[in-house]
Amino acid sequence: MADFVISEAEESENEEELDELERRRLKKLKAVKESDDEEEEDDDERLREELKDLIDDAPIEDESGDESGSEGSYKGRKRRREEDELDDNLEEEDYELLEENLGVKLKRKKQFRRVQRLEDDESEEEEGDGRERVANELFEGSDQEGEDVESPERLPRAEEDLEAEEESDADDFIVDDEGKPIGGRRKKPIFTDHALQTAQDTFGVDFDFDEFMVDEEAEEEESDVEYEEDGGRKKTKKIGRKKTARKSIFEVFEPSELERGHFTDFDVQVRETDVPERMQLRMIPVTSASESELDKEAEWIYRQAFLKSPVSSQDWYVEYRRRLGAERDVIPKIKKTLDHMRNQNLEVPFIAFYRKEIIHPAFDINDLWRIYKFDEKWCQLQNRKNNMIKLFKKMRKYQEEKIMAAMDKPLDESMRILKDEDIQRLEDASSLEEIRDNYIHFMLYYGDDVPVMQEADRQKQREEYKRRMELREIRRQERMENGEEGDEPMEEEADEPPPPDEDETIRQARKSDLYSVCRRAGLDGLAKRFGLTPEQFAENLRDGYQRHEVDQYPGDPIECASEFGNSRFADPKDALRAAKYMVAMQLAREPLVRHCVREVFYERARINVVPTKDGIKEIDENHPLYALKYIKDKPIRTITGDQFLKLVSGEKDKLIKVEFQHNIKGTTNPSYLEEIKQLYIRDEFSRQVQEWNKIRGEAIEECIQKILYPAFTLELQTLLVKEAHEFISRACSHKLSNILKIAPYHIEFPDEEEDEWDTKEGIRVLSIAYVPDFNSASFGIMLSPDGEAQETIRFEHLLKRRDAYREADRRGKLNDLSRLKDFIFNKKPHVICVGSESREAERVIEDIRNVVKELVDEEQFPTINVELVDDSMAKVYAVSKQAEMEFREFPELLRVAVSLGRRLQDPLLEFSQLCNPDNEILCLKYHPLQDQLSDEELLEVLYYEFINRSNEVGVDINRAINFPHTSYIVQFVCGLGPRKATALMKTLKQTNQRLENRTQLVTHCHMGPKVFVNCAGFIKIDTNAVSDSTETYIEVLDGTRVHPETYEWARKMAVDALEYDEEDANPGDAIVDILQNPEKLKELDLDAFANELERQSFGNKSITLYDIREELNHRYKDLRQPYRPPDAKEKFQLLIKESPDSLYRGKLVQVIVTNFARRKPQREQLDHANPVRNEETGLWQCPFCSKNDYPDLSEVWNHFDAGDCQGTAQGVQVRMDNGISGFIPVKSLSDSEVTNPEERVKPGQLIYARIMKVDEEKFKIICTSKTSDLVDKDHFWKPQRDPYYDTEAENKDLKKEEDLRKAKSRQTYTKRVIVHPNFQNISYKEAEEKMALFDQGDVIVRPSSKGSDHLTVTWKVTDGIYQHIDVKEEGKENDFSIGQVLRIGDDEFEDLDEIIARHVNPLAANARDIIGYKYYKDFNLTLPENLHIKERDKTDEYLREEKKKNPGKINYLLCPSKEFPGKFLLSYMPRDKLVHEYITVTPEGFRLRGQVFDTFNQTLKWFKEHFKDRMPRMQTRTPQVGDQTPGARSVSGYAGAQTPGAYSAFGANTPYTPSGQTPFMTPYTSQTPRYTAPVAAGYSYGGMTPRTPSYPSSSRQIPSSYPPTVPMQIPPTVPVQPRIPMGGGGVEDWGKAAIEWAKSRGATTPRGAQTPRGAVTPRYDDARNGSRTPGRQTPGRQTPGRQTPGRQTPGRQTPRQGGTPMDLGDSTPLYDER
Repeated sequence: MADFVISEAEESENEEELDELERRRLKKLKAVKESDDEEEEDDDERLREELKDLIDDAPIEDESGDESGSEGSYKGRKRRREEDELDDNLEEEDYELLEENLGVKLKRKKQFRRVQRLEDDESEEEEGDGRERVANELFEGSDQEGEDVESPERLPRAEEDLEAEEESDADDFIVDDEGKPIGGRRKKPIFTDHALQTAQDTFGVDFDFDEFMVDEEAEEEESDVEYEEDGGRKKTKKIGRKKTARKSIFEVFEPSELERGHFTDFDVQVRETDVPERMQLRMIPVTSASESELDKEAEWIYRQAFLKSPVSSQDWYVEYRRRLGAERDVIPKIKKTLDHMRNQNLEVPFIAFYRKEIIHPAFDINDLWRIYKFDEKWCQLQNRKNNMIKLFKKMRKYQEEKIMAAMDKPLDESMRILKDEDIQRLEDASSLEEIRDNYIHFMLYYGDDVPVMQEADRQKQREEYKRRMELREIRRQERMENGEEGDEPMEEEADEPPPPDEDETIRQARKSDLYSVCRRAGLDGLAKRFGLTPEQFAENLRDGYQRHEVDQYPGDPIECASEFGNSRFADPKDALRAAKYMVAMQLAREPLVRHCVREVFYERARINVVPTKDGIKEIDENHPLYALKYIKDKPIRTITGDQFLKLVSGEKDKLIKVEFQHNIKGTTNPSYLEEIKQLYIRDEFSRQVQEWNKIRGEAIEECIQKILYPAFTLELQTLLVKEAHEFISRACSHKLSNILKIAPYHIEFPDEEEDEWDTKEGIRVLSIAYVPDFNSASFGIMLSPDGEAQETIRFEHLLKRRDAYREADRRGKLNDLSRLKDFIFNKKPHVICVGSESREAERVIEDIRNVVKELVDEEQFPTINVELVDDSMAKVYAVSKQAEMEFREFPELLRVAVSLGRRLQDPLLEFSQLCNPDNEILCLKYHPLQDQLSDEELLEVLYYEFINRSNEVGVDINRAINFPHTSYIVQFVCGLGPRKATALMKTLKQTNQRLENRTQLVTHCHMGPKVFVNCAGFIKIDTNAVSDSTETYIEVLDGTRVHPETYEWARKMAVDALEYDEEDANPGDAIVDILQNPEKLKELDLDAFANELERQSFGNKSITLYDIREELNHRYKDLRQPYRPPDAKEKFQLLIKESPDSLYRGKLVQVIVTNFARRKPQREQLDHANPVRNEETGLWQCPFCSKNDYPDLSEVWNHFDAGDCQGTAQGVQVRMDNGISGFIPVKSLSDSEVTNPEERVKPGQLIYARIMKVDEEKFKIICTSKTSDLVDKDHFWKPQRDPYYDTEAENKDLKKEEDLRKAKSRQTYTKRVIVHPNFQNISYKEAEEKMALFDQGDVIVRPSSKGSDHLTVTWKVTDGIYQHIDVKEEGKENDFSIGQVLRIGDDEFEDLDEIIARHVNPLAANARDIIGYKYYKDFNLTLPENLHIKERDKTDEYLREEKKKNPGKINYLLCPSKEFPGKFLLSYMPRDKLVHEYITVTPEGFRLRGQVFDTFNQTLKWFKEHFKDRMPRMQTRTPQVGDQTPGARSVSGYAGAQTPGAYSAFGANTPYTPSGQTPFMTPYTSQTPRYTAPVAAGYSYGGMTPRTPSYPSSSRQIPSSYPPTVPMQIPPTVPVQPRIPMGGGGVEDWGKAAIEWAKSRGATTPRGAQTPRGAVTPRYDDARNGSRTPGRQTPGRQTPGRQTPGRQTPGRQTPRQGGTPMDLGDSTPLYDER
């Protein structure tokens, strides 16, 4: 390939061998510029001089000769070099394409993967390898990819030996003979300076930007080349040989890297321009302005920035209006400020600090920034306005020419002449909205003419250019005739614009919108017959009355429209509709109409907010949108702060829908639209007029409703978002300002004389950081006063406790504290800081303080403060690139410690490190919605705060150079920026000198006058430190805030204050003397001095003089607030990471129960104790711990004496996930009275609670778990809702959701394919309807709502009562078949027949035994008219009547239970009180009081023998919530299979699993109900929930649906009597038993007798009626049963597993209650 290219170069130098396509491709691939030899030689010399220290310019020697015998010339060599470059850059496809076109097989050149290496000559080799590595680094990575595509700026490479590729030269390439790279040493840092080293790490070379900016060319040198002449003789010729050109910085680095490092051409321009950098970087740079423009702009800024109220309600506007003075005082100040900014290029900080007279007292520095930003808006407004004015004038000129060209033709009816009023209206526009209104108005009428006008203008330019060229040719001929140079143009012709391209044709798409179609159809005339022009209607609208009467057309609308019929609108009705649309568009585009309607819309617009389906579920009271979830008719003016941005965010997340109402209310009419219509009608009553009025009204409605309102809605949304953004920006700015306004930590040790405790030069900080993990080490680092890391220390057990459980932890803790003690003693820190990672920080601080106290006591050490420091910024810094480069070897936690200490030393310097090209300052959290702002918006306001504070404090350039971590603050100096600050420090670094005075900014740093004036006063110089190391004159005032422009005034003040003779006094010495005696300045009359300056035309300088005096009293006094330790509230927020917005009074939280709080009684209380005796049970109760199972009073006293009394319950201790401890008082635990909280909750249980109080000092919250507080129907605790909250819509959605839930609970059953005579695919309601016609004991098997693996067996107990039994299927083949194994509880069955035979039939038979008993009564309670009657009421009535008939007889009877199908109520009346209990039928027999009997007679017999015995405790289990077998009279529960309490709120049917062992036991579940569910009617409990005792699974159990029975009214003091035999169970035996029982009423129980437990205390007597007795209870613990109101049944206790709440009335909702 090389030979071919060379031969081709010999034959032709013009590349004629390639076709046009290949020549173009070659041109693109080469991308080089040719220049003559002389220019190249000059450039070579210049490059050698500039780059001699960076790049080795020694030639690359050739080891092989040139074998081409062709005649050589420079041009030929250049051709070959270019061909070689083409070869290097060609891919395989390119080779194939060349071969196809040239017909020659090309040789593929070897592709090198390593770049050539520059070789030093002998003289430069002595300098070592340093520069060589730098030069190599310059080309590192520029291998194949870098060689393939060259930048346009690149010059041709030096010629290479084409045969050298066959061999290897270690001096020429960085590869060996085998193609392997030659190993090199690891690159070492070139710079010790951190900033320069950072640049080297970034770009990989020791670069100098100025050198890289040089447009380098290749160097030429002499070399001998042999070539053959025609005769075959070889000759040697000296030719110039090109050296490999050095790549520029633009070729080495990506544009993004150059932009990030500020190395682009634009950055160079910014650095070199003598204008403050921020003024140049503004979107519209600052430009000068005339006096008249400043007048207009000042007034405009006053109106727009300070006087114009925002659309929404914003607090900052109220503050503005309060501070601003009268208009006549404010506008001149704004004008002067603008003059300083635009004409003098003075930045905001300079004006704020050195031009206070022009802004005081109206503005502060933030107001100046607002003026600065609105100046940019003004410039943008003027640019757009001027461009549009040019367009308007050009269109008017085009119309004039068009009219003049056709004077004899009538004026087109559709043409609207552009008037002076249109241009004047545009000139008067004061907002971008008004300019846009004028623009769309212009485009409506002239949009079709704009392309034609532009084409005509281009044609005129071409003709004008042609005319000029002809004239120029004539002049040239004249010059030639006169003997002058013919080709030299005249001076006025030198800068002629180029002619427009004649082939250039801008194709404008023809407008195809409806208005343009109507206009081309000639309907303009029809639109004009509506009676008013748009301008006339606009004036009517502006004035509010019909200033212009409607010009009524005499004909009908349809007849009028028929005159304008055409092929497009053949039907007059269509033409009339089209004309109506044209009128609506014309009115909607009229600027005055838009202005008037916009103002009304902005003022009266209202919004509605409705949640979506997801929003209804997700937006709870902890959601930011809770207060705005339902909004109706909320005026825009009432939107506050960032509310609208929350709405926009919620709408973006599809949680809500925000709707702007378009039914705007009018002033005199309910509808603004109707008011407008009245301005466009004719007040006549003829038919024609009414028809035209109707059409006009329709046009108005279309204009307003369909065009303007939607457009203004978008505008208003944008404006509201902008105002919300401004609110968030101000909040972020305010938070950062609070951080930066804290001064460096300062402490003094007056009692210490050692220099180590002197803090004048700064403080040494020991900073400690940790992570809340006992297995992770903690780190400490010692920082010098300048923030340099000195020494580190590692702690393995710092977080452990001194009294840790493990011995190793205790020893490790003591060892760490001992090491810390030695470290503090040796390093002597002035302060110690600890990061606020978690609550463990308190313990760490306490340990460190103890260590310091030991040093104070033992070593006479000064007391060192231990401070808590916010670690949020330190965590961001630790993972930043800056920290990684500065502390490469440090772990992340140690970097956190560094940042903590530096923040304590100076927060401003530390936070400024995050203001880097990566914008890491944005990683900090300032506001919850800050992510809604763009990075540019947020950076702008944050940087303003840095600028304000940096210039207030002053910046020490010398320190920034010596300590790189402080250098980021320089960019915020007034007049500077990132580019100018970097250039300034680079200049000082390269000259290796310090800034000794401010004058050197101009003399050495070449700073322009404008930038110098801006920054000089804010760059402070430590004159004391500089004077010690130099003999140069030091200006003492350079170390003050006094600006150099007022140095003379300061010297004058010093001389006068010291009363020196002005002729002999040295002003410099006077300044030094006055700094030592500043109190003499107080004697000066500065007002007189100010008057003298004003007389001398210096202006009012009164405030400046007072500032000078203050500065001379305290040089660069830090105006920031002194550091103070965080108070209790701040410490709480730092350690808990909670803000007032995330943890507040009334918030609903989840807490974990940890313990119970009790107060033990004092001895005096025990002596005066008054135990209470329960009359029903006869047991005694402790008045303190409420334990009530003491049969004798003496045992209560023994309980006191033994110290077993735990005391009165105070409440429950809880804990949040974030570590905050909490407390729930007993009175706040439940709505009902609670004496023992252990019966309500248990440790480890997760419950809901609402915060009543946040105690920041104790890190504790006080909570309530009352259901009434949790539900909070009155919104006492919940966040305050918006005043326009739509409660009605919310209730409607809640009702709809409830209805949907109920409908969903009635699940459709999966149809099953089961062949059995008793199986039917029906629901439980259908089954009960069919059962009404069946006989007792009949069975229906049906699908279950619990799923396809369950069946339900429904059998008829008696008329109107049906029991539903759940059957679990196992071994199913599919969802529709029946399982191979069927289970009811623990009983296993093979098929349905076995279930009916073994389970259902025995149940039915046993039920028939009871039904056939002589004392069985039905009472017909299942009839519709008796459904409201309870069986207990009926039995009570019957037994009382029987008791009256025979008082000495104990009557009893049985009746079926509607509430508990399968149970029969056994009621009897031993004396005055009725007793009720249940007999349950089971397949094995009859169950009574937990015992099962084979026959009904045995059951009765046992009952009559033991009716006086106390009933056994009931064992129940928490029923399951969720899937259930529904049924109004299910065995698995009562009241529709509902378990009373919390589960009754769901109306859920509780499933059951009967079996032989546990026939009707409710299965266990861990699911708990949602606390917000409504309470089912008819269930109320007394506030106590018994614990569930555990029983063996083999024991017989009473089901959860079995209600607690009530024992006979037997006093507990009666001694145990022998059982009275019950012969045959007759009435006579009952009478005897009653007599014996009555006789024993007065007896007492002997001491030690076992009195039954479980009775309630006397305080429950009044609440209980005669039929109520205590329910089943946990042994040894009293838990009164809860009565179900509305039913005359004994109170049934629902057991609770794991602290499950009962119901909303008295429950403690848990975690899973959702």
